[in-house]
Amino acid sequence: MTAQSTAPRPSALDGARLRAGGVVASEALKLATVRSTWWSLWVSVLLALGLAAILGGTLDGVESVEGATQLAATAATVHLQLVGLVVAVLGALSIGGEYTTGMIRSTYTAVPRRLPSLLARTGTVALAAFVLGLITTGGSFALIAVQLAGKGAAPVVDGEVLGALVGGAFHLAVLGAFSVGLGALLRSSAAAIGTAVGVLFVLPIVVSLAGALLDAQWITDASRYLLSSLGTTLSRLPDESGTGVGVGTAVLASLAWAAAALVPALLVTRVRDV
Repeated sequence: MTAQSTAPRPSALDGARLRAGGVVASEALKLATVRSTWWSLWVSVLLALGLAAILGGTLDGVESVEGATQLAATAATVHLQLVGLVVAVLGALSIGGEYTTGMIRSTYTAVPRRLPSLLARTGTVALAAFVLGLITTGGSFALIAVQLAGKGAAPVVDGEVLGALVGGAFHLAVLGAFSVGLGALLRSSAAAIGTAVGVLFVLPIVVSLAGALLDAQWITDASRYLLSSLGTTLSRLPDESGTGVGVGTAVLASLAWAAAALVPALLVTRVRDV
């Protein structure tokens, strides 16, 4: 009697591990099934629309269409700083929470190369933030436009207005990618959130004080490329940003901020233990 040797049957998971579509779908499903994701999105929308309603109610004395358009476009993006904080927290939690609970081991077992998983997560969060930005900026502009139209000055939607609204959404997408990179790099939600808050709110104050105390023009010039300043450039009409940075330059500089967090995160994620 001879023993028969049977080759192990290939697991269906072995073929699925390398499929990009499956990895993206998995990350999107994880983001969509977390309750905090929906709370964050709803809070952001309500916050943006509520602020727009308040601002729209206070805008008076606008007679020209051009003036109404400028005011509506500016007021429609005022919320981006607050919503940007929500997006940064969401991005940090999306991966930092897995390190805290240990679920990251299951994630990287399913995707042994790790990098596709991190890239898919980054893209998913960035896309969600971009869509959120389109909803909040577009909804805010529409709400303010209705209020101004009732006062006799209806804003118009032209290429510059659309550019400002889409630019604001792009800024939120960059913040989402940046915060995911921080979460993967630091492996801690709290540390990633703290770093994001520092970059968005503390660093501009420090740079502004340093420029004033040292009377250094180069510091003032450099402050235009801070992440928060770039968001202002992207979300305002060209003649109202006041930063002296072109839109194309602002897009590239924003992508550089995202890369500054993501590239180190990708490098260390590939080699270190989880």
